[in-house]
Amino acid sequence: MSASGAGGVWLARHGALPPNPERRMVGARDIPLSPLGRAQAAALGRELPPALARSLRAVICSDLRRCRESAALLMAAAVWPAGPPPLHPEPDLREICLGAWEGLTQAEIAARFPGAWEARGARMAGYAPPDGESFAQVQARALRALRRWRKRCPEGPLLLVSHAGVIRCLLAHYLALPLGELMRIPQHYACRVFLPEW
Repeated sequence: MSASGAGGVWLARHGALPPNPERRMVGARDIPLSPLGRAQAAALGRELPPALARSLRAVICSDLRRCRESAALLMAAAVWPAGPPPLHPEPDLREICLGAWEGLTQAEIAARFPGAWEARGARMAGYAPPDGESFAQVQARALRALRRWRKRCPEGPLLLVSHAGVIRCLLAHYLALPLGELMRIPQHYACRVFLPEW
């Protein structure tokens, strides 16, 4: 099925965040786009295929600021022959919550939570940091959101603007890839992929 067909889902990651040279865990912290990220999001809109712009039923985004900004910039830059589709913030598309790890470096996590980093690496799908969630939980809520929106919009493609972790979880499900291997799926800022059968 092509992008102009009766269904399918476009997944787009938000644009770049401000520099993070210490590689502190972002997770569900509400961080805005950088100037580069804003430009990337607008470029996504300019590159929107005309067939998709004509048939898109809804744009659904994580309710975190970086995705709301990305979706708004994308929609402002796109050409909509019949007017833009509605934009819906969706909390179930938020990035994984890393709980007590958010804002910490890997070294700080190792010092404060001995053995936890290694435990997560060994059980990537099911491990949840203190006060955080696992990728299995993220996948369950993201699939719930996608199914809910597909029920609301049974025909026509949807565009989801979300985060690396969420998109990896959805792609792992779509590709029947074990969730523990989700980090094998590349996710650059402002990347996009079309899933024709969803």
